[in-house]
Amino acid sequence: MRWPLIYQVTLPLTLWTVITVFALSLLNLWYAQTETGEEVEARLAAINQQLSEVRFPLSQPVLQQIQGLTGTELAVTESRGKLIRATTEITPQELPTLLKDNDPGVVSLAEVIDLAGVSYFHSTTISRFSGSGEVTVHLLFPKANYDRRVAQSFWPLMLLGLAAVGPMLLVATFLAARITRPIARLQKQVGTIAEGDFVELPPGKTNDELRDLSLAINQMSQQLQKYETKVRTMERAQVLGQIGAGFSHQIRNAMTGGQMALGLHRLDCNIPDCESLQVAQRQMAMVEHMVQAMLRLGRKQGIDRRSIRISQLIDATVMMVEPQAKHHGLKILRQIGFPPEATMHADMVLLQTCLMNLLLNGIEATLTAHASQGREPADVAQAGGLEIEASPHDGEELITIRVCDEGMGPPAEIADQLFEPLVTTKPEGTGLGLPVVREIVELHGGTIEWYRVEGKTCFQITLPRRVS
Repeated sequence: MRWPLIYQVTLPLTLWTVITVFALSLLNLWYAQTETGEEVEARLAAINQQLSEVRFPLSQPVLQQIQGLTGTELAVTESRGKLIRATTEITPQELPTLLKDNDPGVVSLAEVIDLAGVSYFHSTTISRFSGSGEVTVHLLFPKANYDRRVAQSFWPLMLLGLAAVGPMLLVATFLAARITRPIARLQKQVGTIAEGDFVELPPGKTNDELRDLSLAINQMSQQLQKYETKVRTMERAQVLGQIGAGFSHQIRNAMTGGQMALGLHRLDCNIPDCESLQVAQRQMAMVEHMVQAMLRLGRKQGIDRRSIRISQLIDATVMMVEPQAKHHGLKILRQIGFPPEATMHADMVLLQTCLMNLLLNGIEATLTAHASQGREPADVAQAGGLEIEASPHDGEELITIRVCDEGMGPPAEIADQLFEPLVTTKPEGTGLGLPVVREIVELHGGTIEWYRVEGKTCFQITLPRRVS
């Protein structure tokens, strides 16, 4: 059976309040009975003492005066049990009730008698006065007065406590609702997240546990969204890898055939140093590198580290990309802060693929920026183009390679996911270039980052020069 939280809060609290009110009322009742009983006994004892010491006749006016002052009815009987006078009517049939258990001077609330349908606490005393001999005076204190005093002590507190239960219940319901409403909202949010909609709700204004829970759920939603994006990206990358594996063999065969055809053409035409043929061969080699890099994505294959000259790495990479840059009127400025013989241990082919990706992206970004600014081809040629710089870092233990372009940088919506697979805003882009770059850099034990400086977008790679 469902037991809502609001009932779990309000019902036990209400039950506890009612029990507390009853307990306090009963305690007050016991205290009122004890205090009122002691007061009545003390009053009857004092009257007994005064009546036992009087030396004047207890006439009817005297008895009525005592009755008015003390609230106690009085009756006087002689030693033979005859009723002499009384402040209340006592019939002959009720006289034996008045005379039984006659123990003068003893005051006890346990002795109650009924006269004319009225209950009285009964006490007696012996009075002696001149000319009348010895008589018995009966004190009759109405039990109704005692009961009324006791009830006045019990019922007001009882009724006040019960009356307070209603407002207390309303307050408890309001407070419980303040807890259950946010919980219901969070429950709905969790259900929405479970359905794949990673919605975030604003946390409550009150700094309490519910606000902490709301922040935790929002954080969980963000993490789940990242995990889902990563899983879907990995699935897409895996599918692309499977598809690519199917036609990679055919592409390699075609590229090999093309390169062989170029070589044979050079020999047949006796033009060994033809620059156009060299450019074509370099471009085909570049395409082969790009295909190989795409197929490596997600496979975490090993690398073939060898000692390579840093200047050769930069020059060979620029040589492969430069024809495309010249075609668009762009220059590639290179700056190498190492002597020509400086070397590093790395995979030459992989690093060339990595740097070619950055340079080709830079060419495209620069052309897009110039087109958006309405520059003419002549202005583009004068504006410069791309920069590639290799310099030592951290006492020459590391090498920093920086590629800068004049593009506008990546859009803000993908800036934090720039190196994730399949993340791109290009109409015909695959979103695999920069993930390949990052994977190659990480395989070499390095890091890559990007930043904007002086209107340029720079990608900076930091690599160890030696294998640890």
